[in-house]
Amino acid sequence: MSERRDPWEVPAVVAGMERLLARRRGLLAAGAEPLGWKLAFGTEAAMESLGLSGPLVGFLTDATLIASGGECGIGGWTAPKLEPEIAIHLGAGGAEVAAVAPAIELADVDLPPTETETVLAGDIYHRGVVLGDAVAAPTSGPPSVIVRRDGESFAQVADAEAVVGKLEALVAYVGRYLERFGAESLEGEVIISGSTVPLIDVEAGQEYAVELVGAGRVAVRLGD
Repeated sequence: MSERRDPWEVPAVVAGMERLLARRRGLLAAGAEPLGWKLAFGTEAAMESLGLSGPLVGFLTDATLIASGGECGIGGWTAPKLEPEIAIHLGAGGAEVAAVAPAIELADVDLPPTETETVLAGDIYHRGVVLGDAVAAPTSGPPSVIVRRDGESFAQVADAEAVVGKLEALVAYVGRYLERFGAESLEGEVIISGSTVPLIDVEAGQEYAVELVGAGRVAVRLGD
């Protein structure tokens, strides 16, 4: 097992985050509205591969926001992927879970993760996000996710926190991570959890729906 370091102690991550946050500042200066943050490479296998003790963090703005049921063109992408996720809506001080929602992230995995600085500079493959309406987190059991492709059951996970981590712990981690780079998460923003199932290879013409059981459903169509 290779030695793991905190992301903010890895030179490639530090350089990549400088470029990522500069990109975010440029988008906001051009009129984009901040939505929040995204977690990536949070599985044990991914962290082991990169020698990291925790996931990487990217950003979200309304420049890539897709309405549920809308279409995202993936023509020309190198390796289009879909990630069923949980959106964590932040409460007071950006440090607590106020509500949750289903989410879909669309990504183009055009470089190997080991090219960490460049991957971060490109906002960790991010191309689009679909966010559901915020609701109180279900209290009847662990969050479960159901994925449907073209109306048919495709994948599901009974305990999504067993995959991505406890939601409260993810919020605390993002706060610590961003503080190391002079940024912060704020009340009213969202954090998307990272994929609750293995990344899904997708093609134009498909439609996906993601349900966070007890907390709603989002969908997206994939076009050329």
